[in-house]
Amino acid sequence: MHSPLTLGAFGFTSFSEAFQNLDILTHPDRLLDNLAKMPLIGGSVIVVVGAMCVLNGYKWHKWVVIALAFLLGLGVGQILSHQMGKSAIVAVALGVLFATIATPMLRWTVAIFGGLTGAFLGANAWTLANATPSDAQWAGACMGFIALALLSFVVFRLVVVLFTSIGGGAMVVLGAICLLMQVPGWQETIRANLSTNQYLIPLLVTVAAVAGFVIQESRVRACGGEAPAGGGGGAKKPA
Repeated sequence: MHSPLTLGAFGFTSFSEAFQNLDILTHPDRLLDNLAKMPLIGGSVIVVVGAMCVLNGYKWHKWVVIALAFLLGLGVGQILSHQMGKSAIVAVALGVLFATIATPMLRWTVAIFGGLTGAFLGANAWTLANATPSDAQWAGACMGFIALALLSFVVFRLVVVLFTSIGGGAMVVLGAICLLMQVPGWQETIRANLSTNQYLIPLLVTVAAVAGFVIQESRVRACGGEAPAGGGGGAKKPA
């Protein structure tokens, strides 16, 4: 998963391929190729879910996590369907299964999504830092996954705000790019502007993520830092 983006949305046909592309933000040409293939409905869904995460990720975190679990299930199901006749039934069934499991296991689901977000951050940061070897983004991904997954059990609220801001920011930016590329005559212009600089798309995602973090933190603090009733899933008040 790329942050909370679905695996299948980028056309990956295996889990190893998805893992190798965790640093997709730093490869604009490859990223834009995948976004150009995404259907209009896919881009629209990603923008809507991403906006939910950025604006009200913590306030609605129970429903956001369930929606993300459903999208993750769709992505995993789409990959598995390549070995099962490419049936959409497999993707939908796994989406429903993941969402159903996420409901009573919210804290563990947050740990998983927090870890995936950390892996996404670590892989992209590793590549942008030009670490050696250049194809070892898995090292940054593993460190990021472990750090945020474990941190979620210590500072639940902070990790929820963090992963919904980062994941939501990425979804809004990439979904918006996808929708803009659907406009006739705009695709080549967008590609020319975004593919010339390896840092440009990560910068746009960072701006959206920071904006979401600030918005959510200000709203949470205005409400006394407490999770809304019925949406905590075992979350504790921050110290």
